[in-house]
Amino acid sequence: MSAAPAGPPAPTPFLTSSPSPSPYAAPGGQGDRLRAPVGLAIALAVLFSLVIGITAYAVYADWNMRTLMERLLADPATVTDAELDRGQRLTGLVGTIQGNALIVTGIVFIVWFHRVRTNAEVFAPGADKLSLGWAIGAWFVPFANLWLPYRIAVTTWGSSTPLGADGGYRRFPLTLVNLWWGVFVLSRVLGWFGGMSYGRAQSPDAARDAATTMLVGDALDIVAAILAVLFVRRLTAMQHARAAQGPAAAAV
Repeated sequence: MSAAPAGPPAPTPFLTSSPSPSPYAAPGGQGDRLRAPVGLAIALAVLFSLVIGITAYAVYADWNMRTLMERLLADPATVTDAELDRGQRLTGLVGTIQGNALIVTGIVFIVWFHRVRTNAEVFAPGADKLSLGWAIGAWFVPFANLWLPYRIAVTTWGSSTPLGADGGYRRFPLTLVNLWWGVFVLSRVLGWFGGMSYGRAQSPDAARDAATTMLVGDALDIVAAILAVLFVRRLTAMQHARAAQGPAAAAV
């Protein structure tokens, strides 16, 4: 998603090993305040992969429930009580597992998010007027959490951009950030609305519509998880490259 670098080749990618000293341990100056987000990024890649697998099964559960409701509306005699019971239990079980996986992944993501925001403050002091604590708190403020984390992500992205050979910033468009956040918010809204509608459904057609909404929300959850992995990898790699440029670059 980035433009071609303006200078020499970027440092070793963040997911590969290198015998050289860690760029986050630059002696003296600003570099010794940086903390590597690499381990958290790797953990998130694993967790998001798990979430994608669980959510794929949730899509199946949603489709199964939608199909049952369609059959029930077309001909109630073709649907047995056992099928309905299995469908409801499957939807409930997958929803519980999915929710727990999202909570664990969300906690690790927020820890990573706070770390890269802290590093960004070293790279560009004062670029974000919000305090470092907002990298955590912004996720828990109703309604504001639909915008504030994105604002912090954009500022952190800009502050973490590595410098080119001429001392100017290399270009890393915000396309990935925008796509990730847009799909994430839409999937969360649809998931919340679908779950609420399913819990209140009193008729087969209402349950069918709720299952359809949940299905779309879960499908978007998979897309959002893939985009989140790409976002985490890209921003971590940017900070790794910026840190490798030394305290002088960090102080720019």
